[in-house]
Amino acid sequence: MRQRSLRSATGALGLGFAIIATLLVAPTAGTSPAVAATATNNPDFTANVMAPLEVSDWNQFSNQLSTVKSYGVDAVTVDVWWGKVEAAGDNQFTWSYYDQVFQTITSRGLDIVPIFSFHQCGGNVGDTCNIPLPSWLWGKYTGATLNGITLDANGLKHRSEQGNVSNETVQGWATPLVQNEYQAFTQAFVARYGTTYANRMQEINVSLGPAGELRYPSYNSHDSGTGYPTRGALQAYSPLAVKSFQQWAVAKYGSIAAINTAWGSTLTAQTQIQPPSNAGFFFSSGDYRNTQYGRDFIDWYNKSLVDHGERMLDTVLAALGTSFPGAEIGYKIPGVHWSMTGPTPRAAEVAAGLVQTSVDMNAAGTGRGYANIVGLANRVADSGRGVILHFTCLEFNDENFAPQYSQAKTLVGWIGAEAGRQGVKVKGENALAGGITSNNGWDNVNQAFDNFPYLGMTVLRVGEVASGTGATRYAQFIQKYRPAGTAWTSLYVRGTNNNWGLTPMTKSGDVWTATNVSFGSATNQRFKFDVKGDWSLNFGGTGLTGTAVQGGGDIAVNSNTTYTITFNERTKAYAATPSTPPPPPPPTSGVTVHFAEWQSATSYSIHTWNGLSGTFPMAYEGFINGRHWWKVTLSNAPSSFGFTFTNSNGNWDTADRAYTGQASTVYVLPGSATVYTARP
Repeated sequence: MRQRSLRSATGALGLGFAIIATLLVAPTAGTSPAVAATATNNPDFTANVMAPLEVSDWNQFSNQLSTVKSYGVDAVTVDVWWGKVEAAGDNQFTWSYYDQVFQTITSRGLDIVPIFSFHQCGGNVGDTCNIPLPSWLWGKYTGATLNGITLDANGLKHRSEQGNVSNETVQGWATPLVQNEYQAFTQAFVARYGTTYANRMQEINVSLGPAGELRYPSYNSHDSGTGYPTRGALQAYSPLAVKSFQQWAVAKYGSIAAINTAWGSTLTAQTQIQPPSNAGFFFSSGDYRNTQYGRDFIDWYNKSLVDHGERMLDTVLAALGTSFPGAEIGYKIPGVHWSMTGPTPRAAEVAAGLVQTSVDMNAAGTGRGYANIVGLANRVADSGRGVILHFTCLEFNDENFAPQYSQAKTLVGWIGAEAGRQGVKVKGENALAGGITSNNGWDNVNQAFDNFPYLGMTVLRVGEVASGTGATRYAQFIQKYRPAGTAWTSLYVRGTNNNWGLTPMTKSGDVWTATNVSFGSATNQRFKFDVKGDWSLNFGGTGLTGTAVQGGGDIAVNSNTTYTITFNERTKAYAATPSTPPPPPPPTSGVTVHFAEWQSATSYSIHTWNGLSGTFPMAYEGFINGRHWWKVTLSNAPSSFGFTFTNSNGNWDTADRAYTGQASTVYVLPGSATVYTARP
């Protein structure tokens, strides 16, 4: 629905373009605390790399990881593709590829940043693989009803101003219908890796749109003529989107009459409220920012995107529960840095849903239009996990001339400053792999960190920084912001062991150690780590091993126990290991059976006969000696019985075994009748 400006679109609009072009300049670094650099020596500073979209050469990947680890990289970001994991069918999860990826990463001493990639691989810049969303997804929801709309075969998909649909992601207006899918995926991930890698996940990133970014697919290949450096295409024409806009407008104004007063329209029914019928004119005329209809439409468009992001993050956070306790949650917004001035200022950002036009788009107090989407981090911050905003294009220059009218470097400053203003933790990425193989690209990255509160860098991709200029400059970058010469010079254990006094730890490399730390007989024994001895920088955690959190809680330990306590100042991993083992449990006649699984499943059980009858659930033990192991202790077991195994997929391991008193702990491999007394 096109609402024409009531005033002339000639001279006044031309003046407006000139004013905006003049005002769209880079903010001056250091003009307020919001834009202060914070990365140097900050304990939250991270330096990460992205894995390939799909690993094909495992030797090369492993060697690249060893290289980047050697000069200070912390963790590896990995796309966990929904379309790969759940391709076989609804709730049929296959994890074998990620078993190998995660094992390869951690074996090189690096942590993991999984991206729950609820988008397709393919169709975006740099994509070299084709992994669509699960094929069963579209048909499952055909005929479903949401908000009074019955969905057809394309009901979950974005529809553009050109009438085309996108297969890349589920549209945000359908999120309430499919968020159970995101929940099930997250729960399956926790079931698979929540024990094995409980303390190896630095962060969990959630894909909220195309290419994993919180945006609409406005410049993607399903539409024609919408790529860089055009404004792109609006994506608000699906039945679900149109219905949402209608309801939003009526809720805002209260009646059709009030809408007509605000918009200067002559509507007679709610169904006549429509997105722009001529999107080209909507932008070229300036209606998107100069009319009340235009500002309202863009406000709703932006709000719908951010609301979708909040629903997805809340869903994943709830499904994670307390798993991976040291992992923060992250989301990404893209650097849509073109069409920022020129004939249609900020048009590409508007079409992608990133900014509002009802606010002063030149004011620092509105984040230059980005306040709402940056503030999403604070809307989900009550989960108890830290929230990280990731922003791309840190390597680019400004190119504020036709046809691109790009202000990438300026935009990097805007986002950094707005994150600082709202107290949001922000980290950066390069937009294109080749951008960090040049000195100019790295110069821009360094300037972003010097002038704005970026706290970490994720490099796209590991291959670009495993050799050559990329490796040299990334190593220098890490040394600059986390220099070895400014490592901690002290660390203390403080707790009930010393009446919260100071027990010095000794350092070797990155690891601090305190031995013979003895706790008394009273209940509620506990401790924390204090870097300077004055509580100004302290760390706590949960459990005897884990990843410490700055300002975290007391770490509980056993009474009447002496520990060796270690702390890695770089990774924040800690452990409290009993120096003298606790007394053994009273003897039982139980038999513990360990079984190496033969296929990915969410649960395993042992089935017994000939002396012991029943089916007993097993507990996941971990990834040991190259296999995933499950175990069960059968209390009061007889001296002999037969047994085999089944899993949650309904499949049986058909080899029959016989327990004949071999040992109190036995081990079994799939498909083999041999009962081992030591783990094979």
